[in-house]
Amino acid sequence: MMKHYLLYILIGLAVIPASGQGVTDYYQVTQNRQQYKRLQSRYGGPQIRDRWYVALDGFIKTDRAQLNNAYDGLIETNAVGKASWGVTVGWAHREKWAVEGSYARIPIHTQLAISQTNPPITARYTNERNAFTLRAKRLVLSTSKPWLRSGFWVSGGMWMLPGNNQPANSFSASGYRYQSQWETHEPFHLTSQTTVQSQTAALAELGIEYNVRLSNAVDLGMSVRKLWGLTNAVTTNATYTALREAPQMATLQGTGSGMSYGVTLRYSFSTQRNQTKILNVQGKSRLGFQ
Repeated sequence: MMKHYLLYILIGLAVIPASGQGVTDYYQVTQNRQQYKRLQSRYGGPQIRDRWYVALDGFIKTDRAQLNNAYDGLIETNAVGKASWGVTVGWAHREKWAVEGSYARIPIHTQLAISQTNPPITARYTNERNAFTLRAKRLVLSTSKPWLRSGFWVSGGMWMLPGNNQPANSFSASGYRYQSQWETHEPFHLTSQTTVQSQTAALAELGIEYNVRLSNAVDLGMSVRKLWGLTNAVTTNATYTALREAPQMATLQGTGSGMSYGVTLRYSFSTQRNQTKILNVQGKSRLGFQ
């Protein structure tokens, strides 16, 4: 009998603690943890300390070369817009500061156009398009306070475009132009030679960007940036010869100055958060977490 009593006592000791946590409580804890993760994803912006991300950039860049002699409007240079792309690696600190490094295909052009001809004549040249940038960004206005999930950023940076030993390009054209509607057409001849500089070119950048957090790991950004060319990257020297005029010279310098309009998709692959009570956003946690 003593053995039976000991067996009953051991069974009771095993059943009593188990009955203290029912099946409902077990699933309640799992549900609470899932809800905690959802709250962290939605409202955890201020708790993020550091974040590393990669991005794919798509943008349209416009630039216009500098022309030193237009021949009374006979020769002009036009703005050129081209679609380009780039890849970026960045680091964000407390969702307020960010530093980015990127590679992009950024073309710098010279485009010479003779509009007073029939038909119009245009000659366009470009560099190798390879560019590397270092950019700093600062959040200036959050549109989802206090969670910092979306907002406006200002940015500033420098672009470096390595030079190369690209051979010179020559262009030659002949045609007719009219001095006025009362005059007969006059033949002319145009020759040009374009060289790409071998030294590294530089661009300065200032921009504004609006970012939207699509999920805990994906951001979408829309940007507008102004670019200033600091050095000459492409040079076109043109010689214009007409029947009744002396030969005239003109120079176009492509520095890359212009605008950039882009869209960026970012993916955060590493996020470090502060050890704070995210559930305090509702005053006091009622989900059983301390």
